Amino acid sequence: MKNDNIHSVIALYCETAVFDSENLASLVSENDQKYKTQKKPLAFSVFGGEKAENCIGHLRKNSVAVYGDVYEAVSCLGATYAYYHYLKERSDVVDDAEVDVASVDAILEKARQDGRSFLLANEGQAVMKAAGIQIPQSRIARSLDEAVRWSEAIGYPVVMKVVSRDILHKSDAGGVALDLSNKNEVIDAYQAILRNCRAYKADAVIEGVEVDEMVQSGTETIIGARRDKTFGPIIMFGLGGIYVEVMKDVTFRALPLNRKEIMSMVKEIRAYPLLLGVRGEEKKDVDRIVDTILKVGAIVQKCHGISDIEINPLVVYEQGQGVKAVDVRILLSNVKKGA
Repeated sequence: MKNDNIHSVIALYCETAVFDSENLASLVSENDQKYKTQKKPLAFSVFGGEKAENCIGHLRKNSVAVYGDVYEAVSCLGATYAYYHYLKERSDVVDDAEVDVASVDAILEKARQDGRSFLLANEGQAVMKAAGIQIPQSRIARSLDEAVRWSEAIGYPVVMKVVSRDILHKSDAGGVALDLSNKNEVIDAYQAILRNCRAYKADAVIEGVEVDEMVQSGTETIIGARRDKTFGPIIMFGLGGIYVEVMKDVTFRALPLNRKEIMSMVKEIRAYPLLLGVRGEEKKDVDRIVDTILKVGAIVQKCHGISDIEINPLVVYEQGQGVKAVDVRILLSNVKKGA
């Protein structure tokens, strides 16, 4: 208690033949009060039989941190330690990002008029543009000639995807073609996409075929945000791509945030060393990740018509080369503006 270099203590007890079980409760209570007076957390681990268990039950009713397992006692102090650092490091400063809310609201209103509760891929990209989030070059082709023209304007290789409110899972419908490197491949892909999608769902309304820049490979991450009924606006970051459901390497925060908190969030994922560069790779553009998390958070806070956003993958390139939001999914809420 008198040593300034000791800030907390775990006391371990084990019931033996010579152990004074009768006085255990008073002994624990007395020491608990002494350490509280010194403002040093004290946790007890008491291992034993029926008398020890009865002692634990009695002491817990009096708000003493006593446990029947040493791991629980360590976990208790660990939580206290984490909370101490949270209070020490937290800040009431909030960073913001600009969003063209009027443009986003117009996109959402059009979707509602169409009877949809989600945005199409090109609409999701428009929302990203309204928040200044970098996306691949993209155009909507409504004819074969346009498909070729947009592909050559963007530059090969390109990706093509069907645009239809009736086809949500484009790959299942054969509505996606990747790595198209010349005019002939674009022509074949355009025709194949229309043919496949009509076979998949004959009555589907096909608005066109999206022609996208073929994004260069990088580190795939995920950013998500939603309006949670309990916690309000929250945001998620983690390792993305096809592994997100398997690895579940993600972290969450409640909004609003500042850049320091977002940086702590990024560092929490197990895959963070990948962003620092491994086996000779260059460090990734972590600053642009922080920017993008801030911007996605601003969208879900300011645009009340959006309930969920998911960017997967957000491809991260080397330091200074930025990020690109490749696939964006946005769901609409029933919350009216100003609610």
